[in-house]
Amino acid sequence: MSSNLLYFQPSSFLFMRRTSSLDELDRAILEELNVDARRSHREIAHRLKVSPTTVSARIGRLEAQGVIRGYVPILDDEQLGWDLWATVGIRISKGRLREVEERLARDPRAYAIYDVTGDTDALLIGRFRDRRDLDRFVKHALQDPHVERTNTQVVLNRVKEDHRVPVSRRPAERDDADAAARSTRGVE
Repeated sequence: MSSNLLYFQPSSFLFMRRTSSLDELDRAILEELNVDARRSHREIAHRLKVSPTTVSARIGRLEAQGVIRGYVPILDDEQLGWDLWATVGIRISKGRLREVEERLARDPRAYAIYDVTGDTDALLIGRFRDRRDLDRFVKHALQDPHVERTNTQVVLNRVKEDHRVPVSRRPAERDDADAAARSTRGVE
């Protein structure tokens, strides 16, 4: 993964919107930005065969709507000294979930924190300098009076990691559209 490319940071799942007001041109622009967010509006316009003014206006609207939340470089964490990744399932005292999650989120080693179902209340994905750093993190978390227990799993290999959000139609929509097209042609 090249560290000199910028990608757009997609809208948060916190809002869980079910409907999208994005049209095909919006999606095409987002796909171009997903490839390289440093691409000029003029280059995107040329590739999509629309005017640069249209691209600029669309990107401005997508930013204002929060679809595009920012632009960040994708850095190589290992070259920056983050050699170990782990997931930490956390059981938290009733009524203290948000409080504990917000405290944990302030730690720069916390890459992501999710509310989850199952045996734990929260799942933290963290990156650490080494095993000792992970050990210190977990022991510090267990000192919180509202953390009942943790279950840590060390990541051995990252098989897939992609910070980009797909912007094309959802697979189910494509399957439905493909099935409809087949049925109109008499193919099942």
